[in-house]
Amino acid sequence: MIERVQMTLNPNQVVAPAQEAARLAAHVVAECLSSMSGRELAEPMPASAALGFRFPGPNLTSEDRRASYHNWLLAKAFQDLARGLRASLEEAFLFLAFFNRAERVMTCGELEKEILDVKTEAGRLLFPQLLARVNEGLTEPLAFDAEFRSIQDVRNCLEHRGGVVGARDIAKDGNLSLTFPRLRCFYKRGEEEIDLRPGVRIEGQGQVPIFGQRVSYRKSYRAGERVTFSADEFFEIAFACHLFADDLGRKLPRRDPPPAGP
Repeated sequence: MIERVQMTLNPNQVVAPAQEAARLAAHVVAECLSSMSGRELAEPMPASAALGFRFPGPNLTSEDRRASYHNWLLAKAFQDLARGLRASLEEAFLFLAFFNRAERVMTCGELEKEILDVKTEAGRLLFPQLLARVNEGLTEPLAFDAEFRSIQDVRNCLEHRGGVVGARDIAKDGNLSLTFPRLRCFYKRGEEEIDLRPGVRIEGQGQVPIFGQRVSYRKSYRAGERVTFSADEFFEIAFACHLFADDLGRKLPRRDPPPAGP
């Protein structure tokens, strides 16, 4: 007797890694940068220091220490963003492989091996190849191709060059640039568009319509400059990654539901 097993493809499983990484990174960066703001940073003295355990190294000033901590934090945060987005693309690769797979009879062992083979293939692809393969199977290409590539470029600078832009980081225009989508909220005073900002009152009579618009934000660094972001800037970068995952989930193919019975 052959037991039939139903395999369910869940788009939520595809978007989850990127969205969870974005949420956690945004919250941790905001909390850590807030705790370092406006105070002197000295070498921590844990309980083990009383026993004579100390790390040798340069005697850093508070500002040197702040820059070092800031870079380490952003490097880890960008690493998690990139890892989460990569994981979602690999999940999409697996989703598409089985969505387009012809139905056939196989054992559970054969199914598990096929899943492992697809995951192994996805893991071996370089990011541009993985993104291209996923785009081929979506209902339309992802809208965040250039943005994600720029996140990878900034991550490489933070991780491999301590956040100081080197010759390997700069593009043809002589800059390392980060580009990501952001939601711009504004109201109009005549023909003038006024951006909404926290704590700033809206000037107008009666009810004032609020408009929203997706725009592209670009921040550039020249060779020798240090990559740095405020908590608000990083929050928007993380939210852009969340939007990337949402865009990926919406563009996964779906099958029409079976017709209702009589």
